[in-house]
Formats: sequence, C-alpha cells, structure tokens
Amino acid sequence: MLEGFRMLELQGISKSFLNNKALDKVNFSLQAGEVHALIGPNGAGKSTLMKILTGMYEPDEGVILLGGQPVQIRSILEAQKLGIAILHQEPMLVQDMSVVDNIFLGVEPRIAGMIPRFRYMKEESKRLLKTLGVPLHPNTPVRNLSYSQQFVVAIAKALSFKSKILIMDEPSSCLSEFESGRLFDVIRKLKREGVAIVYITHRIKEVMQICDRVTFLRDGRHVATMDVAGMSEEEAIKMMLGRELHQYFPPILDEAGETLVRVQGLTKKPFFYDIDFSLREGEILGVAGLIGSGTSELAKALFGKEKRDRGSIFWRNRELPYKKGRDASDFRFGFVNQDRIEEGLFLEMGVNRNLTMPGLDKIMRYHILNANKENDAALDAVIEMDIKIQHLNQKVKYLSRGSQQKVMLGKWLVPQSDLYLLDEPTRGVDIGSKVEIYAKIHDLAAAGKGVIVFSSDFAVLMGLCTRILVMYQGRIAAELHHSEASEKKILHYATGGSHDSQET
Repeated sequence: MLEGFRMLELQGISKSFLNNKALDKVNFSLQAGEVHALIGPNGAGKSTLMKILTGMYEPDEGVILLGGQPVQIRSILEAQKLGIAILHQEPMLVQDMSVVDNIFLGVEPRIAGMIPRFRYMKEESKRLLKTLGVPLHPNTPVRNLSYSQQFVVAIAKALSFKSKILIMDEPSSCLSEFESGRLFDVIRKLKREGVAIVYITHRIKEVMQICDRVTFLRDGRHVATMDVAGMSEEEAIKMMLGRELHQYFPPILDEAGETLVRVQGLTKKPFFYDIDFSLREGEILGVAGLIGSGTSELAKALFGKEKRDRGSIFWRNRELPYKKGRDASDFRFGFVNQDRIEEGLFLEMGVNRNLTMPGLDKIMRYHILNANKENDAALDAVIEMDIKIQHLNQKVKYLSRGSQQKVMLGKWLVPQSDLYLLDEPTRGVDIGSKVEIYAKIHDLAAAGKGVIVFSSDFAVLMGLCTRILVMYQGRIAAELHHSEASEKKILHYATGGSHDSQET
C-alpha cells in the first residue's frame, strides 16, 4: 500500500453520554505509513474517539470511511476483521503463557479445523518478532519479559491478524528512555511496512520525535491538525491546553529542616536490599530507577503493603512498628499507587467515597457515617485539588485520567497525612494536570509534610526534588543533590554505572 494513501477518515463524529457531549463533530484522518499523534487534555475525547474506531462505542452522528468506503464497526471483532487493533497502556497478555501462545490466543490456525498448527505458529511468531527487530524465542514465558518486550509481543499479536491500523495508547508511559528508543525503532519499521499508527500521548517530545502529523482535541472538539515538521514544543503545548504554559515545575525547595523519616537496613528479597536514607522537613526526596529496580516495591514496603524482611523505619526519631498499610495510615502516612485502576481507586464508587475512604474515622461517630461531613470533606478536597467533576456522587470510572490521579492524591488530604509516598504520581496524565499536581506536591512539602516521589521519569524528579536517590538492582547506587543531577548522570547509575566511570 502506497505511503500517503488515505486509509481512514472519521467525519463529523459525535457521541454523548446522558447530558455530557464527549465528542462534537470531530474529524480525523490517517494515511498509510503515517504516525499520527492524537493529543489533548484528559477528558478531551481521545479515548471515546478510539473506542468508536474499535467498535466499543457506536457514534451518535458521523461517518467512518475505510479505504474510501463507509463502514460500521459494531464490535472489537469487527474492527479486527477490518485490520484495526488497539494496543493498551498495559499490554493485555496472559503472563503464565508463552510468547507464541499469546500471539495466537483465540485465533490458533488448525488443520481441518481441529489440529493446531504448532510448527506454523512458532515459525510465524519468529518471523513477526524478527520483523519488529526483537527476536524473542516463541517459548519464552511472557512474565519473564521486560515491559517493552511485552509491548512488542502485543504488537506482533495485532500484526498476526493482518492489522494495517494500530492505535497505541500511551505506549511509553511505563518505559525507560532506552526502552522508548527501542519502541520507536519498532514504530519506524512498521511505518516502512505501510502500517498506519494512531499515537496517543501526553509527551510532546515524543510527538516531535516520532510523529508525522498531530491532531489536537479539546473539550470533545477538533481544534486543529498540523504537520509536526516546523512546529515547536511551545506551539504544541499551547494548542493542547488553549493557553501558554509559563512554568512547568515550581521552584525546587532547598532549605531542609529537621529529619522526618529515617530508614535503616530495609530489605525485601529479591526486590531491594539494605536501604538507608533520610527525609528532612521542607524537601522533596526523589527515588529514581528503571522498571525492575525495586522502586515500586520499596514504596509499598514503606507504606506496609509489602512485608519487609528486616530493617527499621523511624518517624521523627520514633521507630514505627507497623506491618501493614492500615497501620501506616494510623501514623498518617499516605500512598499514591502507580496503578490507579487496579489498586488505587474504587471505580464503581463515587468521588466522595473515594476521597474520604482513608479518613472515615474523621467523619464517623459511634461507627455511623455522617453523610454531610463526608460530602463536606470530599468537597474541600475537590476544591483544593481542582478536580473536574459533575457531582460528588459521580463514579470515578467516568472521570478523566487527570481527575482520577487528583482523586488518588486528594484522598490523603482528608485525613491530613504527614507523609506522602508517591509512586509515578503523574503517569498517563496530561500536561495541564501534571503542572497542577506538581504545584500541590510542592505546597505539601513547603507546609512541612514529608514527600517522597518514586519515578522512572528522571526529568520529573529533576524538576521537583531536592535530592535524588538512584536505585539499581534493588540497591541505592547513588545520591544526587538537584544542583548536580542530570538525566545522563541518573541513567548512568540506574544502569549499573560506577562512580569511578561517571563523567560530568
């Protein structure tokens, strides 16, 4: 198929949910061999548009043209038959199955409709993975693969049923800079094969690096479609937000007071070993590491969600005896989990109940919930975090990603937490929401609260943190003051580099 051939066109697509117009006459087109970015603030309508394209929703108005011909897509299976596949932020693979079994799960080719063609599936898996530049062995269990390798397996699965249109939803959100580079190499190979890619992201730098065109959505409306060539990052941010962004990060706090947290010899095999550090009043401490380095497990252990093998945690020079998360909450510790969908939020509950869950003891009397106090506490958090909602009882699953993340942080404001453990606090969140969350993190630390940010996004840690601990294979490899930190230096230690070989 020739590059530049218009494979897909969405004309005047509209979709409403009750009284909320999610999409209003949106236009979008996609050419063969093109990477077309779809960006906008959380709640702009990106996910709804892609759900219509993959048959999860039907549009109220509008036309979908595929190869110039109108089509109706009523299910995910129909979308697959038309060569359209979506790759979610988290690869939807069965961890206990092999690479080849995942690629052909549900579509196993069979002889006479009965006997699986095992040899063909292995050879075809090898061919697909070789084409993508990642020659994995087909029998490798998926759980043994890195996140980026799992994403490539998900791409191979999509290509196995001849997909010519791939929708990638925040594909690099869980990847290191190195792994993102490998993913971009795969995308370039797909482009040369004529595959068209819709690339949903909040990372403007990635748009500039890998995309050909970009469509901006805001409040369910099409704002503009532009060529990436010749466009600056500042222009892209202004188009996405509808305003200029004058400051991305607040000023770094650099005046430390008394010690709030002291950790000695904390160990949880095989995730981390002999962790020693301190956190002082008036500073934000960063913990940097690539996926698998032990940062998330350390965050969970500090909150009591992971049982530690040994080690001590002190709060204001008092050793804390807690062994589980509920005990940590009693000491006014708050934990923002990186997985807001699976572990952080109750999606079927309202905003008010999610916000007040950790602080129920503040709004209960004689074990009876005071609904008025609950709504008052929730409303205070909504106002303080500037969470965009229709009403307090609105189910969290209907909020944008940015608003969901604000609920994750806001729920620890209700019990007036003293220590905030934030694991990837802005992953998958638009730039506008990120800036607001960064400002709130800064305000908490400036007010004397303890804040520790765990992240594989080194730029975030450099912009926020007073000091940065770098983890490698479960151990602290380096401690850097913000004045000496650079992405190159952090990556050096995060990949096992020694202090002797580090060059400034």
